[in-house]
Amino acid sequence: MSKVYFTKELDKVDKLFDKADLGKIIQKDDFVVLKIHFGERGNTAYLKPDRVKPLVKKVKKQGGNPFWADANTLYEGGRQNTLDHLQTAFDHGYTFGKTGAHVLIADGLHGKTSEKIQVNYKHFKILKVAPLIFEADVLLSVAHFKGHMLTGFGGAIKNVGMGLGTRVGKLDMHTDCDNCPERTTCLKKKKIEACWVGSPDLVQEKMAEYAAGILERFKNKCAFINFITDVTENCDCMEYNSEPMVPDIGILASLDPVAIDQASVDLVNQTEGRIQAQDKFRTIWPEVNWETQLKYGEEIGLGSRKYELVAL
Repeated sequence: MSKVYFTKELDKVDKLFDKADLGKIIQKDDFVVLKIHFGERGNTAYLKPDRVKPLVKKVKKQGGNPFWADANTLYEGGRQNTLDHLQTAFDHGYTFGKTGAHVLIADGLHGKTSEKIQVNYKHFKILKVAPLIFEADVLLSVAHFKGHMLTGFGGAIKNVGMGLGTRVGKLDMHTDCDNCPERTTCLKKKKIEACWVGSPDLVQEKMAEYAAGILERFKNKCAFINFITDVTENCDCMEYNSEPMVPDIGILASLDPVAIDQASVDLVNQTEGRIQAQDKFRTIWPEVNWETQLKYGEEIGLGSRKYELVAL
């Protein structure tokens, strides 16, 4: 059973970091990637710098060298190439002056730079991952927990798995068209939308495989923080956001990505809010069984759904 640490106080992420003893995974001079989603242009639900910048101080106090990072998006928008992505991050407050850490985009100017990882999962034998990530010694996932049209919710698993795939890797996760003759030209022809035909279950399983493969490279040098705030129906990739489903709940921290996502779902479903249902994510996205990513993640060794919630 994995421990998941919890605080209701949104300005206490530094105290949560200490309570969860996340500093133990950081050694002096380690490069620490703070994997975060900077939010699409027009979206306002993304994690604000003031909420997460205490993590930079915590990493530096441990002797680490922190930097914010993400990979470019598959779809067109404000994060499809590195220059636009950096501008979006800066516009949303992710500057060295405001956070104390630099922003790096991990997969090259056009999202074509890739490191291939050999794995042996049901769907993938090779993963195409943003290579800069593996130059870091420690991975700290900093995720905004919210709903998602294809995966039911997005948390730690999605932040790492989908977030750190290259554009081709993201296409592989979103689709079920391995034998399609047009597949190799989709990115060049900008026919991405036509290729997003993967079922929710398939996308979630592929995403979990990416997360497992990436985290295997970090062994015991990875940790996860979920902010359960502004829990909108859809992800921060949208150029807009809906009214939150529930009031802000708090922050979670764990060494287990499956456990922290399971705990996040449970807390949202246990909280009264705009969506009145025992399973709020299934109510919003009835075609999506969000449990797939957790069940399959547990099956392939990504983590455990059983957890102990430890309050700050």
